[in-house]
Amino acid sequence: MDKKLYIQALLVINIIIHVSSATDVVSSAKNISAIFIFGDSIFDAGNNHFNKNCSAQADFPPYGSTFFHHPTGRFTNGRTVADFISQFMGIGMQQPYLEAQNAVFNGSRKDYPSNGINFASAGSGVLPGTNKDWGVISIQEQLRQFQTLAEQNRIDKRVVEKSVIFLESGSNDIFNYFLPFDPPTLDPDAYVEAMTNKVANLIDQIYKLGSQRIAVFSLGPVGCIPARALLPAAPLNRCYGKINVMVKKYNKALERLVNNIPLTHPGAVAVYGAVYDMVQHFRALPNRYGKSLSLSEKRFELNPVQ
Repeated sequence: MDKKLYIQALLVINIIIHVSSATDVVSSAKNISAIFIFGDSIFDAGNNHFNKNCSAQADFPPYGSTFFHHPTGRFTNGRTVADFISQFMGIGMQQPYLEAQNAVFNGSRKDYPSNGINFASAGSGVLPGTNKDWGVISIQEQLRQFQTLAEQNRIDKRVVEKSVIFLESGSNDIFNYFLPFDPPTLDPDAYVEAMTNKVANLIDQIYKLGSQRIAVFSLGPVGCIPARALLPAAPLNRCYGKINVMVKKYNKALERLVNNIPLTHPGAVAVYGAVYDMVQHFRALPNRYGKSLSLSEKRFELNPVQ
């Protein structure tokens, strides 16, 4: 897992450096002094772990087994994509907001980290009600936490201006759309539109806080995760095509949104991280990344086929 995430991180870094060097706002990645992270389990570095009212936890093995050698609250055996990017850029991994908050409150640290903060909460979505009963921190609340720190001058304005924002969310919203005990009231297209509108609102608020750079990550093939087996009519020997169709529609909407950011926010730099495409690339050329697929894996299609 670590190697695949490392490759994804390098691809995103290359995009950030390339786009940034072409603008007047940023001359190179060296200008980035901090990363502020919003999202779900793809980015969560331990906020749920420090949220004792949250039932979505990764505080047991094999989580954390390959790098930290103990569970850290990350929903991976090692580091997240954000961790890799931060280390590659030489600014250090971002501390979970709730961990930093506890340290400030108990006096073990004077103020919040200057290299950015990770606000992500596993299980959350772009829709405020997604998995609310689990006690997760919605992405809207994550942004409010960031906004409060900025308004109270607990984060230096110059740090925010030189930062890059990472935003990734939506997989839990789409997965929950297919749960049998809470039928959706919207059709798939309207649901995706509602999700996209929430993301557009989040991006507007982020730029109002002073950050000029954002990397918006698309979703991976949610219809291929093992948990799909919990859904009625989901195939066990291949991906759940209906979910991946919805994911692709959402990703296309995100990409259009990101492409329009320089128009709606003059001077802003926006990057779209095509995660779905990266996963397909890994599966198409596994040997290039030190992995070979078994026969059963080769039969397991990523394409949205029923």
